[in-house]
Amino acid sequence: MKRLLLILSFLPGFAFAQTSQVFLDKANEQVKQHHLQEALANFNYAIQLNANNIKAYQYRADDYVKLGKYTEAVADFSKVLAADPGNATIYSYRANAYSNLKDYPNAINDFNKAIDLGLKRADLYHYRANAKLNAGDYSGAAEDFSKAIALTPKDAELYEFRGVAKANMKDDKGAIADYTASISLNPAVANVYYYRANSKGTIGDYPGALADYNIAVQKDPKNVEAIFYRGNMKTNMKDYKGAIDDYRKALEMKPDIPNGYYYLAKAASNTNENQMAIEYFNKAIALNAGNAELYLYRGISESKISDTTAALNDYTKAISLDHKLSRAYQNRGDLEISIKKYHEALADGDSAVVYDVDHDGYAYVTRGKAKMALQDTSGSLKDFTTAITLNPKNTEAYTGRGEVKAEMADYTGALADLDTAIELFAGNSYAYQSRGKVKDKLGDRKGAIADFKKQLEYDPKNIEAQLRLSRELIADRQYSEAVLFLNKTITAATKNGKFYIERGIAMGYLGDYKGSNDQFVLAIKVDSNVRSLAWSETAHNEIRQGKYDQAAKDIDKAIFKDQNNDGAYFYRANLKMLQKNYLGAEYDYISVLLINPDAIDTYAYRGLSEAYVGDTTAMRLDFAKAMKLSPKSAVNYTLRAKSKIVVNDYAGGMKDFDKAIALDPESGDTWMARGVAKLDKSDQTGCDDLKKAISFGSSEAAAVAKTRCR
Repeated sequence: MKRLLLILSFLPGFAFAQTSQVFLDKANEQVKQHHLQEALANFNYAIQLNANNIKAYQYRADDYVKLGKYTEAVADFSKVLAADPGNATIYSYRANAYSNLKDYPNAINDFNKAIDLGLKRADLYHYRANAKLNAGDYSGAAEDFSKAIALTPKDAELYEFRGVAKANMKDDKGAIADYTASISLNPAVANVYYYRANSKGTIGDYPGALADYNIAVQKDPKNVEAIFYRGNMKTNMKDYKGAIDDYRKALEMKPDIPNGYYYLAKAASNTNENQMAIEYFNKAIALNAGNAELYLYRGISESKISDTTAALNDYTKAISLDHKLSRAYQNRGDLEISIKKYHEALADGDSAVVYDVDHDGYAYVTRGKAKMALQDTSGSLKDFTTAITLNPKNTEAYTGRGEVKAEMADYTGALADLDTAIELFAGNSYAYQSRGKVKDKLGDRKGAIADFKKQLEYDPKNIEAQLRLSRELIADRQYSEAVLFLNKTITAATKNGKFYIERGIAMGYLGDYKGSNDQFVLAIKVDSNVRSLAWSETAHNEIRQGKYDQAAKDIDKAIFKDQNNDGAYFYRANLKMLQKNYLGAEYDYISVLLINPDAIDTYAYRGLSEAYVGDTTAMRLDFAKAMKLSPKSAVNYTLRAKSKIVVNDYAGGMKDFDKAIALDPESGDTWMARGVAKLDKSDQTGCDDLKKAISFGSSEAAAVAKTRCR
């Protein structure tokens, strides 16, 4: 009886275990039918009836995973492992649950245990690699992906994700190789092309990156990031219009892309669509009013459309938001230089240097330009050199240093720097302008013209560049070419009278004085600001026609209207030389140089006037200055030759005439001056020189030849 009672006492537990198994089986069947919530209830019953049913915990954990309840799954897997600590498979399951909870350290620890217990499968290495990747252990991830690849070398996904790990290790070339291997195994996955494009972009293979972004977008047109980054790549390739299209498309699909309007606005700015850029910057600022860079770049666009006040305000706003924003000081400094606030620009240049974090040289460039404007040549040269040291590819630094060297009359050094600036960036239009000016000082007018034309190729709407080219054509006696160029440039909408002035000057040299003067009248009609220039150029025509009295009146009108018209003083000085008022001419030449120190030839003209008044010391100093500043100017040698003749240095004068002719063999003025000097010494070969002058269009030489040559 006692034995019977003992047996009966075990029946309830046995029955419960049997009932627990029934609920467990039912739950597993429901899982197969994807009735996960109903299954969960039965797993719970199974465990309630038998708390030691380890399989129930395991299967319930699996159900929790399918329901996305990873915390509960971890708890159940832990229960299983407490009872069966050597179960490698459960460690792998719990590891995946931890991964889904983003608890990567515990996930990695469980994967380690699973692998150490013998689960050395490709998928385990893959999953552990994923966990390491998410934990930032890119080297460990790459190592695990390699182990997985060794086991399953045809798995494209493994190469893809090892590529991601390598990219995060900044091994983009290795990443590209892995992405390429993945594509060769499975070319259908859009994301792999996207990843490869990112790595190609990072190493500077912009065409390759663009090609991959195109494929990624073609395969997955909804990949907003691929479209947006393709815009970045087009920006890097200076296809700003293409970039704008991509940025717009991406923002239509996802309006809240971080800094989306900022990138769109910058691309618009680079196409010189500055008003459009400003509108996009406005949108970006509305979304992020505390971003200092947005005000900085809006200021740059405002500066480009000459809205100086708005630009200065935005630069100042940017600095108020971030007082260490070097670029804001730099750009404000550049703008201040353009409006001749040189001391303020220098202060901003100092701040740009102090807060410079890019170390690309641009802060020093701005300060160097400010110092150059303040005549601090040595300080300017030092800053530009520092900029080049920091960034040997800084085209603006070479341009600035080239200009400083030109100011120092180091033309060889200037040309070398400006050549480098252009080699570094062929589109540096300002460098062409600067190099053209140096070539002009060296007497290479053809080279100067070529550079000024090149500047206009890259900056076709630059008014000063258009005027500069027309003046250089005139200086090179290409009068017809100058008229043709100005005819193309001037339209019915042209309201800048200087263009009509230049066309009038060219026509005057062609002997069409009436047409020339008509242009000066038209210039005043469209632009009253050029009246002084128009009157002084009219006077220049009158001087060449021998109408000295009328010329004097027009020059006086021009100077009364604008006392800074250096050309008017120059023409009056030349008129006084013709009238043998040499001292008066000298004073007017002084006025020219006070107004415009860059009027280099004026030193030589003043030297000639000083020769006539007998001030040979001043004469020599002026010619030394002229020769230093423009060592290959034929005009300088011609004027010095005349001066030497005046002070009875006939032999020296002849040498200078010879040099002038060697530099400019088509100058009728030089041939005529040498011919007259020879005839004054009874050297009849002077008539041969006059014939040469006549062949180059000198009407004055023809008049002299009639009276002095048979």
